[in-house]
Amino acid sequence: MRAIFSALALFTVVFCFTGCKKYNQVDNSGTVKTPYILYIGGYYGTLHKTNDALYFNSLFPTDASTVRQILAADTMLMYLKGNFYFSRNEGSAFKQSNDHPRDFEDLFYKYFLPNQSLYETTSKRVYLCSQTGLEYSTDNGETFTQETNWAAGSAAITPTSITQLDNGNLYIIRDTDNVYQKQPGGSWTRINQTTPLPLQSSWYITDKNNTLFAIDFLGTNGIYYSNNGADWTACTGIPKSRKILFGTQALSLNNTFFAGLDSGGLYRLDATGTNFTTSTIGIPWYAKVHFVAGKKVVYRTDVERYYHFCATDIGLYISENDGKDWRKLRDGAYSSLY
Repeated sequence: MRAIFSALALFTVVFCFTGCKKYNQVDNSGTVKTPYILYIGGYYGTLHKTNDALYFNSLFPTDASTVRQILAADTMLMYLKGNFYFSRNEGSAFKQSNDHPRDFEDLFYKYFLPNQSLYETTSKRVYLCSQTGLEYSTDNGETFTQETNWAAGSAAITPTSITQLDNGNLYIIRDTDNVYQKQPGGSWTRINQTTPLPLQSSWYITDKNNTLFAIDFLGTNGIYYSNNGADWTACTGIPKSRKILFGTQALSLNNTFFAGLDSGGLYRLDATGTNFTTSTIGIPWYAKVHFVAGKKVVYRTDVERYYHFCATDIGLYISENDGKDWRKLRDGAYSSLY
């Protein structure tokens, strides 16, 4: 009898040990080593943060002023809405800077020209296209000063937008005749247009690697590209019947360039670098597509996974296959991502 009890006790110990070990086994391949941080700006002024697409922290409540752009400079978090705001503590509290950007294109529909500000990492300056012209900040958005570094013969302009190529060159645009370049260490210089953009007052500028893109916000003339800022060629594949709310290179996976339309879908630049194809599967046709951002997760085993997020007026969408199709992640009206 004692032998039977001893055998049963041994069996119980072995079973519990092996069973518990199997049940509580940790899969290191699913342990995140380097998470992402996604900031989401809303139509009505909200600002949210997530690093897992499951839990969203609210950093700023509704105030009926659309978040147009979100930036980060070193440890400072900044965003642009009716005014320019900065936070020294990752969004726990925000303060207003001393400057006021230009008004919305259309307050009712929450339209605005994108790329009004930029953080230039080499000079550590925040640039802002404001109502009074181009301004810059050397204290991460706390105070702004009017730009005076204009080359001889290049008058100061009030630009609509600003962008920077991978080679470090900065560009601003006001209209067809006023495209300016600033090389590292140089001055803002007007580029003489040899093959100019079509006459239109709603151009804004963006980039992909070392290629410039000029986008007609109204959509009439579509999207143009240039390798020098002086000769412009029309891209193909993009509809010319809807406002083009944004165009940007999503810094993830293949550095895919996306463009979003007002109730016209999401488009991506194909391998030719000059033609756009639709990328709207999963996003309703009537959505106002405002922005796309790419994020990367690195796991303990150094396995990498990539996600794209898309902000629309009817919800936040996610793609796990480089934007080929999308699923809704969260309801809401969203206007910007970082």
